[in-house]
Amino acid sequence: MSRKPAVGDVLQFELPDGTYAYGRVLRDAAVAFYRRRSVEAGNPPLGDRDFEFVVGVYDDVVRNHPVVGHDPSSDPDDDWPPPQKIVDPINGSFRIYDRGEVRQASEDEAHDLETAAVWDEHHLIERLAS
Repeated sequence: MSRKPAVGDVLQFELPDGTYAYGRVLRDAAVAFYRRRSVEAGNPPLGDRDFEFVVGVYDDVVRNHPVVGHDPSSDPDDDWPPPQKIVDPINGSFRIYDRGEVRQASEDEAHDLETAAVWDEHHLIERLAS
């Protein structure tokens, strides 16, 4: 198995239509996926901070895609994923997961946040391709 990519490494994902998507590895098992795609391999949008979405991904996903660049941050805060919401399936209450910590939150505060989850390969490719 290949080595685990480091924070700031950029991974390449080949999509079903033959284009390429790119994701910047973050802390906390997350990857920030750039909005821009390319038609040629090895052409990541280094330095761009226009991310389509940021999600947690399983270890095998990051290990199974080639590192095609390194996109260092100018601010250590850029290496963390944004806060994510957790909705209690029983009582519907909201919490926010941020940098390894969970805290209570209002529905308004959590409303526009990505739902905390860890994505597998096929779900991730479907989302990138849509």
